[in-house]
Amino acid sequence: MAHDSYPPRAARYLRLLHRGGLILAGLVGLVFLVVGGWLLVSQGWDRATGEVQSCTTRVERTGTTTRTVQHCTVSWQAADGPHTASVDVSGSGTLPGEAMDLRVNGDNVVVATPAWLGVATAAGGLAMVGTAAVLLLRQRRAR
Repeated sequence: MAHDSYPPRAARYLRLLHRGGLILAGLVGLVFLVVGGWLLVSQGWDRATGEVQSCTTRVERTGTTTRTVQHCTVSWQAADGPHTASVDVSGSGTLPGEAMDLRVNGDNVVVATPAWLGVATAAGGLAMVGTAAVLLLRQRRAR
C-alpha cells in the first residue's frame, strides 16, 4: 500500500489504522476458530434426548440488534441415573414437555448442533487469522 502522496504524518496514521484493522480481523478470526473448535469437540460427547421442564424468556439488546433467548431447565436419563441442567436456546419456540437433542460430557451440556456448523465456523476463523497474518507480514516487508 503506497501512501507516498500523503503527508508523512497522515501516511503514518493510515499505516497504523491499517495495521490495527488487520489485528482486529485476526482477533475476530481467533474467536471464530475457538468457537468452531468447541462445536467440533462437542460432537464427540454423548448424545442424549432431554425433556424441557421449564423456560424463562429474555430479550437481549446490543446496539441495534435484538434477539430472544430462552434459559431452559432440561432433564434426561443416562446410564448413571437421571440428570438435570440448564441450557440457553435461541428463539422463543421451546415449550415445557418438548424433546431436545443434547450433547453431554460430565456436567457440561449443550444443545446438539450439526457437525458442518463447527467445521464452517472453524474454517472461517482459520481463513481470517491466516489472511490477517499474511497481510500483516506483507505490510511489514513493504516498508
